[in-house]
Amino acid sequence: MSAWIIWLTAALAYAIFWYWYVGFAKKITPEEAEATMRLFEREGSWSVVQQEHLRKFLLEDDGKDFVMVNLIHLKSPRRESREKLARYQKVFLGALLRKAGHPVMIATAASGNVENVDCEHCDGWGAAGMIRYRSRRDLMEILPSTIGSAHHNLKLESLEKTFAFPASPWFMLGGPRIVVALAIALMAAFAQLALN
Repeated sequence: MSAWIIWLTAALAYAIFWYWYVGFAKKITPEEAEATMRLFEREGSWSVVQQEHLRKFLLEDDGKDFVMVNLIHLKSPRRESREKLARYQKVFLGALLRKAGHPVMIATAASGNVENVDCEHCDGWGAAGMIRYRSRRDLMEILPSTIGSAHHNLKLESLEKTFAFPASPWFMLGGPRIVVALAIALMAAFAQLALN
């Protein structure tokens, strides 16, 4: 096997990864956004303001990835709530991983709130997380199988309160795009060395 075949194979492998991880999804149409919003109107636990925020987020689709920033406060007893939340995450993150979504950051609170400005009921957070979504379309496609489902009820049963908002654009130093590129390049370099 010649060097050019090795590097062509490496480039093809990365192109396949890029296609899966970045994707080329069509932007969400107003009709699709409204169909998704009808789920929340039927479900009934989302405020009008929250629904409008989600509608605006879907309608302003830029086709790029984003992160969902989450703060959570577990109900007592915490151990039971953690188990319920873990069962929810197993189902939800499984669906998300198939669409190239993944956790970017997960952290456990080391103390109570040390600063807030004009925030009511903002203490008691136990953990924070940032979850990467490949696109707003992926979020839109995951929601129908989540809202009102048995695994979503596990999440609701485990949380005293939660706070979540989408953030975009966002930046992470490194990340899968770079790590996978470096890993493929390293394997190609070793393969070329093995030939010499």
